[in-house]
Amino acid sequence: MGNRIKISTFCSFTVQTFGQKVINCPALANAWTLAASISDTLHIATEMYIQEISIEINSKVDRDEIVDEFGILMSFYRGSGQTQGSIESQYIVDNKIVCLPYTLEKNSLDKKYDNFYVARQTKKLEELCNSKIQFKTVGKDYDSYKSPCKCKTSSFYILITNYLTIYPPLTCGTCNNYVPLYKLPKYYDYGYIPILSWETNYKSCDSLQMNCEVGERWALNQMQEVKSQLSRQGIEICKKITELTNVSTYYYLHNYRKHKGDQLKRRCPNCNRKWDLKQQLHNFYDFKCDKCKLVSTISANS
Repeated sequence: MGNRIKISTFCSFTVQTFGQKVINCPALANAWTLAASISDTLHIATEMYIQEISIEINSKVDRDEIVDEFGILMSFYRGSGQTQGSIESQYIVDNKIVCLPYTLEKNSLDKKYDNFYVARQTKKLEELCNSKIQFKTVGKDYDSYKSPCKCKTSSFYILITNYLTIYPPLTCGTCNNYVPLYKLPKYYDYGYIPILSWETNYKSCDSLQMNCEVGERWALNQMQEVKSQLSRQGIEICKKITELTNVSTYYYLHNYRKHKGDQLKRRCPNCNRKWDLKQQLHNFYDFKCDKCKLVSTISANS
């Protein structure tokens, strides 16, 4: 998540893929000496439940049509925040369509979390197949699975993601665990598509700057400039989440700039006020501006 993940993951990626070809890439500055400590700071592994969603085809409706409608249902589950990641394992065995999506909680697919589109598409698919959709929890994909945020009241939220994760892009400022989007009031049109759109944009920029070959500087500026299109989109989403939940929502501003001297003397890039923290927040954030609702980190590129 952010520059600390960038260092450790890119080191491995570069050794395997490019060798010495991109050794002058800014992403590699100080990477080798920092990689070990950084990898312990944040968890990259996707620690989630694996669910099985299936339906028997007991009709003579064209299978291609049913497969398409099943795929639409999966996209609606994604839009409602109930499943994580944009790609699931889908397959047909005998007369049954099966999908294996990730979820944050064992009960993420409960009907109480279904939005209008999920409920409507479920009904349509069941009528086409002449059978009911079945749900089964297959297991967890990581032994040390940690549950998402369980706080009754969060002190604040943080909008943050990176190109590797399939977690939702919202964390709790109190416990630092991820916040299931379906636990929030509906953001727009029965779901959370604007939040997921920003997430996709951010991951695209993060991928460009990690690859170092095409659009790296532009993508990096989108991530670390407070006035960039990407940042403005994210900050507006933070304001909307604050409005819907009455919980202040901060925007994570990536930082991979070259700095001379004491980085903690840097001021908020938006209001120019002091924003350095006396103690790191969640062993990651070094800066927090309560006026502008921004958080950031010390740059590893120094």
